Amino acid sequence: MKQVLIIVMAVLLFGPGDGKKKGRQGNALYVQEQYEDAVAAYREGIIAVQDSGPGAVHSGLLNNLGAALYRTGDMEQAGTAFSSAASMALAPEDLVRASYNAGNAAFQAEQLEQSLEHYRRALLNDPSNADAKFNYEFVKRRLEQQQQQDQQQQDQQDQNQENQENQDQQDQEGEQDEQSQQDQDQQQQQNSDDPGEQQDQQQEQEQEQQEREDPTQLSEEEAQRILQALENEEEQLLRQVQKMKTRPRRVEKDW
Repeated sequence: MKQVLIIVMAVLLFGPGDGKKKGRQGNALYVQEQYEDAVAAYREGIIAVQDSGPGAVHSGLLNNLGAALYRTGDMEQAGTAFSSAASMALAPEDLVRASYNAGNAAFQAEQLEQSLEHYRRALLNDPSNADAKFNYEFVKRRLEQQQQQDQQQQDQQDQNQENQENQDQQDQEGEQDEQSQQDQDQQQQQNSDDPGEQQDQQQEQEQEQQEREDPTQLSEEEAQRILQALENEEEQLLRQVQKMKTRPRRVEKDW
């Protein structure tokens, strides 16, 4: 990335009135690296020629103002001055110079799309400008890399969001299952707390326990069945006796 600024020196020596004078002062201060003072001098020169309209002097003063602001680190104001210089330029070389410098300021401000557009404008007016061509290709690659990184970050954010939504759904389903189990446990506990049911269960348990402890003990049904069988056998026996033929037994006298 070539960041050499192009300033106007000779043309300002022939500017009209106060604009010429302030331009010379600004150039001298710029060379001495007194950039803030140079900014003030260039502004005064611009005020002196603002009614003259577009032209080399007006465009040159704005361009040099942008260069001085660039050196102070004020890239936003520098870019504005360079763009104004391009709009006041009548000659193609003045437009190329201001557009090239505007591209440098935009790049320093990390405004890559604007920087690319300024270099493109410079190349349209001077296709042979090697510096503008080099910077155009450099910024274009940088912009493509940045867009690719932004897309990757966006994809990662989308994936993270999708994973989080799935996790939230799983957590919600787990909470619902847990609540359902708690409800079932609570219902079972309420049923077990019913006194009538507890008594029935206790009686059943006691009966089962008794049967296990005394396997010879007959149930009421079994005892009734056995008694009925005995009564039937006794009745049959009496009938058989009645059918037997009996004779009086002979008594022997002993006298």
